[in-house]
Amino acid sequence: MTDIQLAFSLHNEGKFEEAEKLYKEFLNENPEQPDVSNLLGLIYLQTKQLDKAEKYFEIAIKGFPCAEFYQNIGLVFFNQKLYEKAMDCFSKAIEFEPNNVDFIRNFAKMAKKTGQTQKAIEFYEKSLKIEPQDEVGLNNLGLLYEKLHDYKTAKVCYQKSLKVTKNFEALHNLGILYRTERNFDESIKCLTEALKLKPHNQETMISLGISHLAKKEIKKGYEILSKCPNSMFSRKTKDKYKNYWIDGEKHNESTILVYYNGGYGDIIMFSRYLPFLKEYFKTVKFYLPSSLRDLFTQNFPQIEIVSFNDEKQDYCANVMELIHLLNMNFDNIPFSSGYLKANEELVKSFKEKYFLTNKKKIGIFWQGNQAVLPNRSIKLEEMKKLFELENCQFYSIEKEDNNQLQDFKNIIDLQNELSTFSQTAAIIENLDILITIDSAVAHLAGAMGKKTYLMLPYASEWRWFKDEKNTPWYDSVEIFKQKEHWNWATVVNEIYNILKISD
Repeated sequence: MTDIQLAFSLHNEGKFEEAEKLYKEFLNENPEQPDVSNLLGLIYLQTKQLDKAEKYFEIAIKGFPCAEFYQNIGLVFFNQKLYEKAMDCFSKAIEFEPNNVDFIRNFAKMAKKTGQTQKAIEFYEKSLKIEPQDEVGLNNLGLLYEKLHDYKTAKVCYQKSLKVTKNFEALHNLGILYRTERNFDESIKCLTEALKLKPHNQETMISLGISHLAKKEIKKGYEILSKCPNSMFSRKTKDKYKNYWIDGEKHNESTILVYYNGGYGDIIMFSRYLPFLKEYFKTVKFYLPSSLRDLFTQNFPQIEIVSFNDEKQDYCANVMELIHLLNMNFDNIPFSSGYLKANEELVKSFKEKYFLTNKKKIGIFWQGNQAVLPNRSIKLEEMKKLFELENCQFYSIEKEDNNQLQDFKNIIDLQNELSTFSQTAAIIENLDILITIDSAVAHLAGAMGKKTYLMLPYASEWRWFKDEKNTPWYDSVEIFKQKEHWNWATVVNEIYNILKISD
């Protein structure tokens, strides 16, 4: 008779091959032993032999359906990335032990991890019926509802979590949620409380600083953001640059190197402050991406545009902090009428190639980096109403290849002409109007003084403040903001009606 206790001991000691042999011998002698089939399945699960594990867990379930066996076969499916099958098994496990909160929470975490938001919500709601005072579960449930864009329910979950106990996670998440509602005062209040619990949390500090900037509280916002190494406003130079300029004093015999941490749009927007540095330094250098260098060399002749850090400078500064370092504010933003011009030869070349038409020439840019702020982008299909306008010729200035264009005959694809921002600027100069989402293209058009219809999400970035129609950054930009989260219909209709009248 096989010694099943010895097999179990070997299993616990990690001697899987020896334990496997004894389990199999025992099952040959006693075929209908679901517990031993389950143990053999566990060995195969632990050694990543998933097909074999599935086979023996199925035998165990057939012999004796129970929560443990369903959980184990669910883990097999989970490791095979068969997430729907895994969640079905976990649901069956809960049916056997409906009050096992740890069970339910673990399944909820797995569902959340694999993007099965609705299933994760179902599990968390079951756990909260058993333990309604679970502040962690309530917070996690709020995050899931946010993922479904149900911000009202998410807020309720965070508030319930905070009623149980003041906790960092719920305060942090609620603070960010308030900012998406443009309720900056409540956002600041929550994020400030969160930092009392975790004083050095970078994400919370950055969020707090941005909420202050959204209120146009420039000094407070920059005071916080400049201390955050992970912030695009950071003064941390990682030993690449030296001697950050923070004294505000003039150094008329010295050289300053301006660098960037943000994206292309940030560089374009804040570059308006570069000329003011000439009052403080003999030489101003600006290190920036190669695709911007030609455009900036042409437009800032008094600034030395560099392609690398030669370490021949006395001071350095982040371009995004220049407004603060120069002791300026958001109330009187300079050069709002424009400060960039396109290359005249390129403008002429593109005009002859694409723009010799009597129709209204309208550029479109509709999608950006989905990993950064997915709520900025709009599907081209959602804009199709615009393309029905007969006296308008549309031009796509999307840089990436996009198959969506194949369905629209009234759009000329200029993708192959967009290697540098000098080319993009020349194309924009040939347009009558640019319709764009929040993007570097929007900033470029605004900096050129080109008439621009800017489509903003309900929860727009701090730089657009609470403005609904105009922006102090660019006189030529008109804002069209969503009336509710993720709904572009009213924005498109508003633009359509304006274009139709002028058609």
